[in-house]
Amino acid sequence: MKIDRCGLECVENKFLKLPNIQKYEVVKRTEDGFIASVEMDDGYEFLLNACVVNQVFPSTVMQLIEKQSREQGMGILVSPYVSERTAAICEQNGMGYFDYAGNCWFVGHSIYLSEKGNKNPRPKEYKAATIFERSSVVSSLILRELFADVTKVWKLKYLAQKVNCSIGQVSKVMNFLLENAWAEKTKDGYMLREPEALLHEWSSAYGKKEIPAYAYYSLDNVSVLEKKLKLLKRDMGIESYLTGFSGGVRYTPVVRYSKVHLYLEPEDIQEAITYLEMKEVSSGSNVVIFPLENDSYIKDSREIEESLVVSPVQIYLDCMQLKGRGEEMAEAVLRKEIIK
Repeated sequence: MKIDRCGLECVENKFLKLPNIQKYEVVKRTEDGFIASVEMDDGYEFLLNACVVNQVFPSTVMQLIEKQSREQGMGILVSPYVSERTAAICEQNGMGYFDYAGNCWFVGHSIYLSEKGNKNPRPKEYKAATIFERSSVVSSLILRELFADVTKVWKLKYLAQKVNCSIGQVSKVMNFLLENAWAEKTKDGYMLREPEALLHEWSSAYGKKEIPAYAYYSLDNVSVLEKKLKLLKRDMGIESYLTGFSGGVRYTPVVRYSKVHLYLEPEDIQEAITYLEMKEVSSGSNVVIFPLENDSYIKDSREIEESLVVSPVQIYLDCMQLKGRGEEMAEAVLRKEIIK
């Protein structure tokens, strides 16, 4: 394997800057990296067994960690870009890592190296494709089906039938989950490995782009507003779906709230605000309406206390974007309804 100079230097530079390092040199090239010898001021010597990977995934790291115990030297990962999740897995399992931006972590003998926050100089080149974009409707439906029962083992064909999409689309999503160690393949099929970490990552990506929303003010309090939403269906035939705090408390009443969040079909919004006697405001709103961009937002919605409420997964995604006690609400729904 040909290793570029950056891969060698990003490790060498970090060790030679340490005051207690007497000598550092690469003693051998290997099939997937190199072995370096490190000599300290107190005479202690050890070997680094570096695996250099052009594009690294968490699943790659898991394999390296298993391999590490069978090889000489202290294992380290070297890559142009190391994601936060990959870095966390390395640290949890005692494997050092170094990237070309200068981020690193290594613990051994009396050495502790840690540097984070340096931006990747080539982010577009090494950024993994994501399945979490709100515009990725099919991927969203597949994820929601997986979260309907996080303990279930799935066959790709059956999952494709449930979501009404091609096996190829399911396979693409599953491969992404496998690469990132969010899913695993068993003898019976595929299942989620770390659903909580996966959902948290999804919520982070979900909130990176501004979510379309309209803010309104009503003279009515929350209780009256929610009763009027039930009448909106009866009188106007317009269905609304509670989310945010007003939806979350239907699953687990852990917070007080003074603002109603709901989904409406875009063509129904104007008629609804007229019926509810609300006015649009730039601040001080007590109603927020999200236009239904696609039906994935209301997949697995439920009727609770005569109100339509989005699924626990959608509550989590929406509440994680809310200020105040949004994360608390999201975590409560996660524990009670998703990770059972």
